[in-house]
Amino acid sequence: MNTKLAFSALVSCTLLLAGCGGDDETNTTSGPIPPVEAKPTAAEMVGKWVSACTDNGMGGGFTLNFDLTETVWKLDYIAFADAACTTKNLTVYIEGDYELGTASTAVMGAREGKFGFSKRTVTPHNAGAAGFLPMACGGGTFTVDMPTDILAGCAGLGAYPVADCPAEYDIVKIDGTTMQFGLRPADGNMCTEAKRPTALGVPVIKQ
Repeated sequence: MNTKLAFSALVSCTLLLAGCGGDDETNTTSGPIPPVEAKPTAAEMVGKWVSACTDNGMGGGFTLNFDLTETVWKLDYIAFADAACTTKNLTVYIEGDYELGTASTAVMGAREGKFGFSKRTVTPHNAGAAGFLPMACGGGTFTVDMPTDILAGCAGLGAYPVADCPAEYDIVKIDGTTMQFGLRPADGNMCTEAKRPTALGVPVIKQ
């Protein structure tokens, strides 16, 4: 989600998740054991979750700002020109429905999820970013501080066309007020079950 999206590396190259009884009692209850509910639940996901400024190791930084209901996820991924996150380069906004699945078999305490895309835009915050985006996205016109739809894809930002990748397969874990989605692969491809992350990514904190 995880990305839920970590586009920073690509952007930064250019501009830039006992039973209790008496002593003599024996539990003789028979029958199937009820399944343990996978965590986190959708109710636990609800709220605003924000990462710290994260150094991408290439001279820039990024922050993740999630806003979640029980069925919808929204993310502002903000890429900065500097590791201290003081100068914005661009913001990628993502929105879509999501659903939680079974407990992760790869990461203890995490749960699988499927995060869809109904909206995806990018907003450059300076002339350099606006000039970079047509090259990154294979064309288009980008205006400073104006969002442009990239639902059809933007290869340079690791955003796959929604026709080819209508949802990403991720994992999510909550520990107190900290949430983590899966660690995104270098190519950003989480478009199939086989591409689901097996490790956790940047933590975000509930606000």
